[in-house]
Order: sequence, then C-alpha cells, then structure tokens
Amino acid sequence: AEVAAVLPLVGHHNLESRREPPALRKQVPGLQVDLSSIAKGWAVDEISALLRRHGVTRSLVEIGGEVYASRDKAPGRPWRVAIERPSYASRAVQHVVALEDRAMATSGDYRNFFPAGGRRYSHTIDPRTGQAMQHGLASVTVIAQNCTDADAWATALMALGEGRARLTAEREGLMALLIVRTDDGFREFVSPRLAD
Repeated sequence: AEVAAVLPLVGHHNLESRREPPALRKQVPGLQVDLSSIAKGWAVDEISALLRRHGVTRSLVEIGGEVYASRDKAPGRPWRVAIERPSYASRAVQHVVALEDRAMATSGDYRNFFPAGGRRYSHTIDPRTGQAMQHGLASVTVIAQNCTDADAWATALMALGEGRARLTAEREGLMALLIVRTDDGFREFVSPRLAD
C-alpha cells in the first residue's frame, strides 16, 4: 500500500526545470529529488576537474567504485582498473580495463541487498513498479567520457534488466559490459562499441 501511494510521485515529468534563472518546481506535492544514482560520478568529475585546474595532469579519482583516469599513469602506461566479479561471498576480479582520459562506473546487485522471505532485495528500485529489481542482471559497467554519464547509464541499464539493457546499450552506442547471473556462474554481454 505504501509503494502504491508513492508511485504517482515518481518520475522526471513531475519536476519542471529552468536554466535562466536556475529553478526547479515540483508538479506534485511530496515530490523528492534523489540524485544518488549520479552523485558519486558527478563528484569524481568535479574532483578530476579541480585537480586539472591545479596543474595535476595525471590522476586517478575513485569514489565508491566510480572512477575517472586523467591521461595515463606514466608515459605509455594506462591506468589499469578492475571490474569486480559480482559475487556476494567474496571479492574477486572479473576483468581489468586500461583507462586513459575515460570514466568507468559499475552498478550491481551484489553489495547492497537484503534477504527476506526467500528472496533477495537489491538497493536498485525499478521506478515503474516501485519494487526492487528481480532479474538475472548482476552487474553493469559503463565506460564514458565523464563519470556522471557513466554512473547514470550504469544505474539505468541495471534497472532495465538484461534484455532492455542490451538493446539500449546498442541503440545508444554505449561502451557497456553486462554480467548476468546464471545457474552455472556468469554470462557476459559486451556491447558492440566496447568490443571495438
């Protein structure tokens, strides 16, 4: 009943924005704005820009798994960043990615969740239903020019589930890695742009 009562308040269509002068206006009382799906990525971008303004030309900025690599670690040596295997029980590396002047963000269901009634409830909520996602997509990693976009796309693709996430990644030309949990372990989908 609580979820059903809140659903009419969900959605960007309930918020009007204006650039000049800057303003936001709620279209429905009770609307709240939660930027947590891009906050870490945005903060990574801001810190990276601050470092550049202060003359730091090579840096790797990371906040909670969202990362931006400025230039290379040393001439001819790109930054190497791990993508974690989406396991509940242990921490292990799924892939290592070389990054240079790129951002990478991962969204997954394997760190922030709780079990109840024989089901696992992820921290990512499907905005269409108001319920925790229930699909096999365990992790989405997106590489982009900036971390705000990488973070936003990783979260959005995670919320969509495997089928719609694959189609969206292809249609939008995203560099994305989807890791799907199966009975036998994991299966991966690498978007065409990332494969290139």
